Amino acid sequence: MGSMPPATPLPSIKGLKLYLSYWRDLKLYTLLSVLFSLVLALQLTIFPLLIALVLGQLIRFNTINVGLLVTAGVFELLAVSAGWFFDKYGVSLLHHKTEEKLYEDSFKYLVHQDYGFFADRFSGSVVTQASRFAKSYTVFNDTMFFDLLPQLFTVLLSLIIMAYYSPELSLLVLVLWLFSSWLVVRLALRRLPMRRAAVAKESEQVGELADVITNALTVKTFAAEDREIERYAATNKIRGGLFLQSWFRAVRNAWVIEAMCVVLQMAVLIGGIVAVKQGSLGIATFLLFQVYALRIIFNIRRSTFVVRQLEVAAGDAQEMTELMEQAPNIQDKPHAVAGNIKKGEIVFAGMTFRHDDTSSNKDLFEDFSLAIKPGEKVGLVGPSGGGKTTIARLLLRFMDIQGGGIVIDGRDIRNIKQDDLRQAIAYVPQEPLLFHRSIKDNIRYGKPTASDAEVIAVAKKAFAHTFIAALPEGYDTMVGERGVKLSGGQRQRVVIARAILKNAPILILDEATSALDSESEQLIQKALWLLMKDKTAAVIAHRLSTIQRMDRIIVLDEGRIVEQGSHKQLLEDNGLYAKLWSHQSGGFLEE
Repeated sequence: MGSMPPATPLPSIKGLKLYLSYWRDLKLYTLLSVLFSLVLALQLTIFPLLIALVLGQLIRFNTINVGLLVTAGVFELLAVSAGWFFDKYGVSLLHHKTEEKLYEDSFKYLVHQDYGFFADRFSGSVVTQASRFAKSYTVFNDTMFFDLLPQLFTVLLSLIIMAYYSPELSLLVLVLWLFSSWLVVRLALRRLPMRRAAVAKESEQVGELADVITNALTVKTFAAEDREIERYAATNKIRGGLFLQSWFRAVRNAWVIEAMCVVLQMAVLIGGIVAVKQGSLGIATFLLFQVYALRIIFNIRRSTFVVRQLEVAAGDAQEMTELMEQAPNIQDKPHAVAGNIKKGEIVFAGMTFRHDDTSSNKDLFEDFSLAIKPGEKVGLVGPSGGGKTTIARLLLRFMDIQGGGIVIDGRDIRNIKQDDLRQAIAYVPQEPLLFHRSIKDNIRYGKPTASDAEVIAVAKKAFAHTFIAALPEGYDTMVGERGVKLSGGQRQRVVIARAILKNAPILILDEATSALDSESEQLIQKALWLLMKDKTAAVIAHRLSTIQRMDRIIVLDEGRIVEQGSHKQLLEDNGLYAKLWSHQSGGFLEE
């Protein structure tokens, strides 16, 4: 089973505290919900009191107090009506509005996270954590207003009424109840780390499942089904063991509390009998005390379930709560301004950068400088690991540099709002990914206000219109998760159409034609040159034939510019570029 984490129970209630914080903005609904819990408690305490008064008069005077019976009936009807009102306009609306806000806030947090956040995590685990975070609020909401608060109100009202008739017995019950409640909470807090470890392992298991499903083709082609089943079974065994260990602790806790309930029950029973014998307590009141005692004992027994439910809610909310406490690594500065990027002049000025997740202290770029003029078309080539794709990500500010600066149109990109910076850059990544939406919606993502005519026009420029029109549902065709229903070349053309529609002053193409066959590539090359007209373009390529017409080709090797010039000049220099060109096989750069 793996070792347990150190017992740090208090941070584990962060999720519950976060849930409570949402109620501050919903004070009226919270108040009505509390009144709902109070009504439930009044039903459990006042009605038995009225019946005890009727019984007492019957025993002492042999008369039936009809007025009290009518009062009891009316009280119950009023309580039912009030309960319905407070449930509908308090508990239900508070739950609805809080859950809605939780979903929105968790989504908002995730979409504003930086690139590194998603690179370091299983997407399946993140989705599970976000979903569990919102769904566990339902458990918390219902537990609070249908269990915890009604129990507290019931005990307090019962003790007040009991104190009126027998202060000594009421004090004894209060002491035993307080001790039992303290014991329940203490035992639960000691179990919380176990629950949290089990939930964390479950998230890891879900992430592994999502990872295998995403890479189903790889699993099939390597005939690795049995290997993945074995790997998943090992994780599942650990997860199951952690949950079982947590459950065993919960069972032990429940029976400890059960023993306390026996003590309380016997104390009220014996104390009540003694009081009746001494004449300080009537038979009807004695029976009322037994009703209250049984109710309190039921609440104590129920409290183990309540705490268990709160444990579940706290554990399920813990991971996402801790994530939401982490600010994105890449944030807009307080004085960041709108970019207003028009020309597209790019300058890397003495830039220093190293990846945070590397064990090496060596910089990938050290005092790196490069100037790209407005409208210039620059190709970036070189062996893998030279920093080509990293330059694209730094330009988009997916990561921050450690020294120097990246300047666009005379302004350091760290002083530009991220949204404005990225609105000015059209990026076509090496792996074309699409939303599980229609083709039309995927293209329109580059310009949400675009008309259908504009969408079709850019699809034609990207040479995507023909295959789209041939689909049964045309532009309304759903492309599947990550666009799996389309071929690699089709996905790439849709992504290029999206970039054309965006019409940004700066264009970054990261292996934009890598998924295309030779015929499609020739067509796309024409479209891309039209797209690059009057724009600053940085084209990353292994297929060197795609960059021959660039104004300038930059050859990178281990984060340094080792050569630059036109295609013709670089071949004449007979350096690294010429060597790479001579090693071309089918138009691709041999690694």
